[in-house]
Order: sequence, then structure tokens, then C-alpha cells
Amino acid sequence: MYWFGASNMSPRFRMADTPPDCSKTPIALVYWGRLGAGAALMSQIAEAMARDARFDLYLSPSLNSELPLDFPAARLMPIRTFGGVPGFLARTLVLPRTIRRLVHDLKARHIRAVITIMPHVWGLAFQRAAKQADIRTVLIVHDADPHPGERRPMLDRLVRREMQGSDRIVTFSNHVADRLVLRGDVPENRIARLYHPIFRFGAQPAAEPHKPFRLLFFGRILPYKGVGMLLEAFARLKAEEMDISLTVVGRGAIDAPAKLMTQPGLTIRTGWVAPDAIGGILAGADAIALPYLEASQSGVVAAAFGAGLPVVATPVGGLKEQVEDGATGVLARGTAPGDFAQAIRRLVETSGLYETCKAGAGAQAGKHSPEHFAEALGDAILETIETQPRA
Repeated sequence: MYWFGASNMSPRFRMADTPPDCSKTPIALVYWGRLGAGAALMSQIAEAMARDARFDLYLSPSLNSELPLDFPAARLMPIRTFGGVPGFLARTLVLPRTIRRLVHDLKARHIRAVITIMPHVWGLAFQRAAKQADIRTVLIVHDADPHPGERRPMLDRLVRREMQGSDRIVTFSNHVADRLVLRGDVPENRIARLYHPIFRFGAQPAAEPHKPFRLLFFGRILPYKGVGMLLEAFARLKAEEMDISLTVVGRGAIDAPAKLMTQPGLTIRTGWVAPDAIGGILAGADAIALPYLEASQSGVVAAAFGAGLPVVATPVGGLKEQVEDGATGVLARGTAPGDFAQAIRRLVETSGLYETCKAGAGAQAGKHSPEHFAEALGDAILETIETQPRA
């Protein structure tokens, strides 16, 4: 999965409290997570799909999540999830009753399909109950394999079985879709290959790059994110007297020597980020750095493009699909510090390249807007309801 280092990133929106429309297809978006970017994704997809004339939209969030409950109660089917191991054990004991009540609500609203925004430990149990009620299940799969440091054997097994049982799988990259097919989890005819919709945080970047050039790493800090490699690449550029600064913002510990953590021009801010601060953080940058050692795709790229910022990234996984080299950003030749330093230098010092990539990032934001994504997702949902055979 992808995660930002923020405590709440969901933009608030208000759905119209309108009576059910028999000419529309009733569907429900489901997000039971508590932290991370899932709340922002749920919110932006829901806001876009609420304007889609084909659907009568309902939501099922967790009462424990960060998702702002700023829409009509009549269109809300929340459940109480948990926080921590004791809560998980206690709430799982009453899970059968929780799911029975939710499926009863879904049937009462004649829901034809449920779309799960992000897998959940209870997702498989809910999927089976929905199928028994003849409700189609669509699952957005962010990762085919868990990232290093994020492996949770029980959850991984449950998610894999949920993927295998879904009527339709939606992926944000061909990298993930290809892996699911190759591994034999999901046949090609049950996959909708889409893309990661952009995130909008209201950032207004400067018209011209700053001096020194401001590079930003933003997001959860985990070993596979390559922050140590980024610090080494930055040290090389500073040693070559490049006029550049680097800010690292996110939750987690950086595994790097002390001398790399105290470089001139480097600012490190660890911990959760207040939701209203995200736009300002993005607006203060000239480009976003993704020194990842592996990736399915990245919500940080979606946030960068939403802010009109170019990206410097490693050529791994789905990043090669999200970032078009020389058009929306720069792809390094590899994952070594020297490769990444060279990619940064190329973006900053190649005449006209920064301006081209910044314009390309803005154009990509239009192509991959939540509205366009919701339309493509809606097509996949209707096809699943009308033609897709049961898994």
C-alpha cells in the first residue's frame, strides 16, 4: 500500500441529500481503514461519483476512521471497527452480527455492487456475505505483494483470498495487474487496469523554481522508500556545490549515518502532518523526490501532480508508468545514489526541462482527475454488474 505521513488528509465534501432515483444503479463505496491516504482516496472518489448520473451512491466508512462524516445519514452505512489488538479481538467477536446488519442495509437499498477502496482484515468475511446476497464485489488492489517491512502473514492471506473471490479487481498500475495474473490470483478478464487518481490538497506552487532549488520527500518513511539513498545523493550534489535544498517530511525512522542527517541545506521533520498543512508543504517545494527501491505505484506522485509539481523517481515498479521521463518528471537510470543525483541534476540544470515537466505534471492532473477516474471506475462497475461471471 501507499501511505502518506499525515493524520487526516480527507477533503471535506457534502453529498446532496436526495431521495433514491430508480433510474440509477445503487452502489456503495466501502472504506474501513483508520489512518493513511485511504480516507483521502475514499473522499475524492466519492465526491466525484456522487456527480455521476448513472449511480445512486452510498458509503460505508468506519466510525473509527479519519473520514469526515459530512454527508447525509440516509446515505451512510458506517460500522465500528477497532484500534489496537484488544479492540480487534473484541470487535471481531461481534463481526458476524455487524456484517449481517450491513448486508441487511445494503439489500434494503437495493445495492447492486460494493466497491472496496482498500482491503481490510474483515474484507473476506464481508465479501462472502455480499455474494450470498447477490451483490457484486469490486476490490481496488494497491499492491500485489506486501512491501518489505509491511508483511503481516494473516492479513496478507486474507487479502489474497479476497482478491481471488472478487467479481472485479481494479488496479492503479499495469505492474500490479501483471503480477496478479502471473501469480495466478486473478484472470485477466476480471481486472480493470486503471490509474491512480490525483490528490488535490489546494497547493499553489511558486511560478518559478526557488533559489536554492527546493526538493521534497513527503510520505511515510520505510526502508523500501530509500530515504538513506536520497540523503547520500543529496550529499553528492552539495559536494559538487549545486544550489539545492532538501526537506524530508513524514513519519518513521531514517536509517542513515549521522553525517548524512546533519547536512547543510537538509531539513528533516518526522511525525504525522496536520491535514491543513499538506497543501503548504507541497506548495513550498519545486519538485518531489521518490527514491524508492521498489513500488507498486505511489499516491505521493498523485499528490505531486495534483499540486503541479514534477517528480524525480527511480525506475521501479509502477513508478515507470506514473512518471513520464522528460514530460512529467525525470526517471533515474537505477537505484544507486549516483543515479538519483544525476537525475536531480538533469531536472534542475537542463535548459527548459523543469518548465516542461511542471507543465506536464499539471496536464497529467487533468487527465487523471478524480472525475475522470470515477467515470472509468463506473464503466468497470456497470460491466461487472451486467456481464461479469461470478468468481
